[in-house]
Amino acid sequence: MELQLLSSMRHLNLSILAALALTLVACEKEITVDLPETEPRVVVEGVIETGAPPVVILTRTQAYFAPTSLASIAASFISEATVTVFDGSTTHVLDRVCSSAIPEELLEEAAAATGIDVNLLANANICIWTKLDMSLLGEAGRSYRLEVQADNKNLRATTTIPNAVPLDSLWFRLAQQQPGDDSLGFIWARLSDPDTIGNHYRWLAQRTNAGPDGVAKDANFVAPFFSVFEDRYTNGLTFDFNFNRGARPFSNAEDDENEERGYFKRGDTVIVKLVSLDRASFKFYESFQSNVASAGDVFSNPANVISNVEGGLGVWSGWGSSLRTVICQP
Repeated sequence: MELQLLSSMRHLNLSILAALALTLVACEKEITVDLPETEPRVVVEGVIETGAPPVVILTRTQAYFAPTSLASIAASFISEATVTVFDGSTTHVLDRVCSSAIPEELLEEAAAATGIDVNLLANANICIWTKLDMSLLGEAGRSYRLEVQADNKNLRATTTIPNAVPLDSLWFRLAQQQPGDDSLGFIWARLSDPDTIGNHYRWLAQRTNAGPDGVAKDANFVAPFFSVFEDRYTNGLTFDFNFNRGARPFSNAEDDENEERGYFKRGDTVIVKLVSLDRASFKFYESFQSNVASAGDVFSNPANVISNVEGGLGVWSGWGSSLRTVICQP
């Protein structure tokens, strides 16, 4: 009797599994999702820094599944626009400078000044807007209104350059993450935050010593991931903190692809730039980093980038900058 019961149950289970399999096969259906096409929007990447002229780069948004070839990336850059900055008393029309007019021997300098990859500058006509006669230089405590006319669109944004907050000190400390670690580490800093709530910061660093190829390891300042922070919990306090070494987008440098990635190295000469930001600029960089971090992670909440540009996307940011140099010796 028990054997008959077990046999019946076994057949029943097999029948259920077979029926389930047939049901799943029968439910297969090809689903086509039509993503709506949206009109390209103008994206602003603009900075005005203490003691420096403004630098503005304009691009267009691309469709999610658009090709990512050099040609398509180059096509996203805008080369025809009118860009002005009002400093409270004078409206300055910015000058257009395009990579097609830059001599080949100066492309490295242009890449360092703009942060755009030198290969892209060499193979595409990338334009920036600035003030070549240096008649407009950023001043702490001053507000600047940007206006852009491009692709039959009008964009506006206003930013203020806060007073710079210098670092108290800077030093190099070995990571000590494995036995025998004697060369790789992080840059540490001490900061005394002013006793006024609402200070926002961004950290960037540049290695000026030569690499294996004989040129400076970093052509410009590089921000590590999650480079911005605020004084919500540290207002008026003196505290120590550290950052890892950032890498330029799509970098193929050897030390960005091996065990040195993210670390500074004994013997590096590093200039650290601590930037003071207004609230709107801070929210842009913070939300941009969160957006990048959540991309492709099905368990994270989607993060929208918070722009301060009316009529478009991106950021117009005033930087109150302070520099300090450290030689990486533990």
